[in-house]
Amino acid sequence: MSKYAVIMALLLLFSLTGRAKVKTTVWDNPSTEYGSHYGNGNFLLDLDVSKVELKTDETMVHITARLRQAETDYAFQLTGDTYLKVGEKRFYRVLIDPKETKEKGLYELAIHFPPLPKGTKAFDFFASNNQETYQIKGIKPAEERWKQLFPSYWSDKQGNWKIAFLDDCAIYQCKFWDYRQCSVNQKTGEADIVMQNGNDIVKVSIGKNKKGIRTIQMGNQKEELAMITSRYMPDYPTKDMRTDFVDTDYKTDTVTVIGWIKDMPDFMKPQKTFGICHGNIYTDNEETVNADLDEKGRFMIKIPLLNSSELLCDWNLCNFNTMLEPGKTYFLLYDYKEGRRYFMGDDCRLQNELIKYPPCWDSNNFYIGLEGAGHASDEELEQYMTSVDSLLKVQTAQLDAFCEHHPTLSSRYRIFSKGNMLTNHAHSFGQARFRMRNFMLTDNARRYAHDTFWTKFEHPYTLHSSLSYFMSDYLDDVLRAHSKPTSLQIADYINDITSNDEEQALLTRWSKWINETNAKINAAPTNEEKKKLVEKINADNAALIRDISQILNRPKVQKFLHSMYTLHKMEKDSYLLDSMGIDPFIKNVWLTQTVLDTFEHDHSSLTPTVLDSMTAIINNPYSTALIEEANKHYLAIENREFDKQVLKSADHLAGITEGEALLKKILEPYKGKMVLLDIWGTWCSPCKERLSHSSEEYARLKDHNIQYLYLANHSPQESWENVIKEYQVYGPNVAHYNLPDEQQKAIESYLNVHTWPTYKLFNQNGELLDADIDPIDLDELEQQIYRMR
Repeated sequence: MSKYAVIMALLLLFSLTGRAKVKTTVWDNPSTEYGSHYGNGNFLLDLDVSKVELKTDETMVHITARLRQAETDYAFQLTGDTYLKVGEKRFYRVLIDPKETKEKGLYELAIHFPPLPKGTKAFDFFASNNQETYQIKGIKPAEERWKQLFPSYWSDKQGNWKIAFLDDCAIYQCKFWDYRQCSVNQKTGEADIVMQNGNDIVKVSIGKNKKGIRTIQMGNQKEELAMITSRYMPDYPTKDMRTDFVDTDYKTDTVTVIGWIKDMPDFMKPQKTFGICHGNIYTDNEETVNADLDEKGRFMIKIPLLNSSELLCDWNLCNFNTMLEPGKTYFLLYDYKEGRRYFMGDDCRLQNELIKYPPCWDSNNFYIGLEGAGHASDEELEQYMTSVDSLLKVQTAQLDAFCEHHPTLSSRYRIFSKGNMLTNHAHSFGQARFRMRNFMLTDNARRYAHDTFWTKFEHPYTLHSSLSYFMSDYLDDVLRAHSKPTSLQIADYINDITSNDEEQALLTRWSKWINETNAKINAAPTNEEKKKLVEKINADNAALIRDISQILNRPKVQKFLHSMYTLHKMEKDSYLLDSMGIDPFIKNVWLTQTVLDTFEHDHSSLTPTVLDSMTAIINNPYSTALIEEANKHYLAIENREFDKQVLKSADHLAGITEGEALLKKILEPYKGKMVLLDIWGTWCSPCKERLSHSSEEYARLKDHNIQYLYLANHSPQESWENVIKEYQVYGPNVAHYNLPDEQQKAIESYLNVHTWPTYKLFNQNGELLDADIDPIDLDELEQQIYRMR
């Protein structure tokens, strides 16, 4: 052999020897557990370890980070406090290689660390991004997990979660099963188990582990099952092409959810209930059904649903949205220790896809970007429409790309996600009208709402919670645009509202006088002359106007007239909706909401005749039941006894017109006490919501010698009393005034009140204090009272 050949052979040997020193052990989709940070249901980001490369010169951890919510301005970046931990020793990261991904909200990182000790079988991962700390514990080869039977989770060939074997129970057929007998072959890993749930007993035989696959016989059913090692169910192996959802034709059925909020962190354990919230399309309200949690975090909840519906699973414990179909039973596992989020059931594929890949919630809000709190211009509304259109196109393209990247995602996932996107934008768009000068959309915006949103929605309309909000805004806007305001002719109801022949004759004369007077006013050539003529007519007929006002302002008369107003509005709306070709179901929903809104506004019952007329127009059993239930509720309130001494007469204020003087006179009896003033109205929903917490407020501040003073704005007598009774806004230190409108306006003008409710605090000398008061925040309110003493 020549010298040259010897040298080349030695170089080749050295080269091979050098390369042999860099050995790599690869863990694909390693087994992991998750740290306490994953106990936060509101957590923004998922971190998963997709691969680990253990080399002699370095360790590489491949991380996939996915946003759990749509955060357009979120940028994921790990800081220097990223390290691996083996025993007590830390290995800090050396380099991060980000991998570009076309999928929005997805980050793929290869993180380089120093080499771990030889023979390392497991390690923990710790990281932070200046905002949050992430912990992934127990990272080890998947093969190590495969050997483990307790705990373990198993799916069938179709990708459905079939069974789980945990330390103290099994989960199978959406039930918890106790172990009666359990025999495990320590060499082969085979096992025989007898499980019991009540009177049901099932024998389970578990075969050998073959790379995460085992043959498992459950009763008479024998299947090859694969171990589930990921936090979410893996993408299903084949595509489900179904496009339909359960449609009950809006006849109430029940969905059952059995679940386990497993290994809750200590700060969550004081919560003893699990709640699922869903919207009621008829009432336009959110309804929550709660179930007790046992000491292990288990629950069983039955939810009455009108149809397939979007629901929110407990805001505090889980905080995720899903879709459930009536008549079905689901099992939900929400595991804080291992981060597992699985659904089990006969048909729960979509639920598993939605919890793994939540739909986009981004939408453009017309309020954002507008200067000040004034009205928006038509041009700004046009610009808003353009931005909505642009974002919709971008999001649709992103959804299409995402589904292409995950080709086995079900057709129903894409349909639901697209519908969710559309209804969120529709909800925001419907609210845009409240920034316009007349609280109505322009004709062009109305056409855009119709073509872009309204025509795109299909049964079941309960599938997306935001849709009912858009329906209310859109129909209200359309009906106002296509009809004149509803009005009543008092002359048509003289016999219904008068008590005797004298009143009947007076109202008849007044009705004739009104017609003659309107003709004279309309004949005046200028607005200035019209104004002078009105002032003269009112002055010349002051006695008649006073007598008529006394009749028309009686509580029973006001109640009757408002009921008839609502009835006329329903008849008119029904005709218009039919002429527009609106779906009969949506028409019934709208008319039902009209009646329920009347109850909410008036806080009083309806007369039997009016009640029958309203339910006849709707002609829907579910609506009738809701309306009759509401009517019974307010009848019971009207018949409830309470101490009327809290209702103060305004007789001693007669003749006082200045706001400052009125307020001083009202405050006079309470010298020596701090006075908390609440200016509210029976027509104001936020006011009533705050009043519903009055008992808590009184109990909390009972030692502070406070006088509670309530001034009602433009509130009918009966409604006023009913609200006070319903929310128990009474007590020895409570006073209510329902002043004439002019006096109430004078006080509000003096106090610069423009929103309701408004709260003011006065010291023991009746002096107004400079304090921002919110009785809902009792901690802060009590601190302010201490400071103001």
